[in-house]
Amino acid sequence: MKLKSEHLECIKEENSEEEDERQWERSKIVFDRFHEYLLNRGLKEETADDRTQRVVFYVMDYLFVYKDVESILEASADTIRTFLGNWYIRKFLNPNMSEIKSFLKSILDFYKFLLKEDVASEADLEEMEGVCKDVPWFEMRLRTYFEADGDEFHEWLQEYNYDW
Repeated sequence: MKLKSEHLECIKEENSEEEDERQWERSKIVFDRFHEYLLNRGLKEETADDRTQRVVFYVMDYLFVYKDVESILEASADTIRTFLGNWYIRKFLNPNMSEIKSFLKSILDFYKFLLKEDVASEADLEEMEGVCKDVPWFEMRLRTYFEADGDEFHEWLQEYNYDW
């Protein structure tokens, strides 16, 4: 079965448990196919599981809740910078570069998969590659989060801030 644009769309409006279940039923094929793609590339089951779970979290808990997009394909480089360069750092108890790098690798693999499935464009992949390989920027964001105070901290919060 070929992936369709509807599999990438968000149908949630209120973030209720029922909507979560309906969204999962609609999107599950994307994540199952992504997992299969990773295994076919020769990744170990454990690695494929981890990357798939990171992408599920990125899509279901960030894109479809905080970013409020209508489709996974609406994500941009700025979306990734906001997700890992602000939201993740502020929401997780012990944010660290190892986790950020794992998310970046997983997200990049996901966009490679979407290109292979003919649902994303070469330009989409190039944009995501650019941001996902910009590890020094994410290192700077994590470091400056802990170093900033007063006005600097307020400026840090406002850069790539998220709504909600």
